[in-house]
Amino acid sequence: MVRLVGLACHHLVMASIARTAVLDCNAVDPLADEPGLYGRVREVVEAGWLRLLWTHVAVDELAAIDDGERRATLLTVAASLAHLVPTGSAVIGFSRLDFCRIGGDDDADGLEALRQGRLKDTRDALVSTTARFEGGAVVTRDKGMAKKARAQGLEVVRPEALPEWARQAGG
Repeated sequence: MVRLVGLACHHLVMASIARTAVLDCNAVDPLADEPGLYGRVREVVEAGWLRLLWTHVAVDELAAIDDGERRATLLTVAASLAHLVPTGSAVIGFSRLDFCRIGGDDDADGLEALRQGRLKDTRDALVSTTARFEGGAVVTRDKGMAKKARAQGLEVVRPEALPEWARQAGG
């Protein structure tokens, strides 16, 4: 028989009810800019109510920002809240082989359904397939991406709603 006491028991229970979400790069801006949002999100992450993830797609897009100070701020905010995971599928010319999952035809079909033949939507589709693979929601402010993700049965959360959304799982 295993006995858990105090904080260890609390974290075990919280981990079992945590929600998972994958950040699109545009979701990082409000985390950095909206007063108090970073702190509220950090609180639910530390409490174990939210497992926040990001992929090389967001890292690459944020790293391409010309303004060095802004780039550093956004990368720091995302890195301090989210765990880096491989993308849920792979696309030649977009994916980093050391940060993607290579799957079968079902994965390709899912990616194509999210991309809808539009090459410019490949990065969004990679983020969404990661959410599907991880069993989580997509965090984005991009209305087009959100519509496609919902059409494929994925949950979509705006970054401003993350703390309340995560708390719903925690009771």
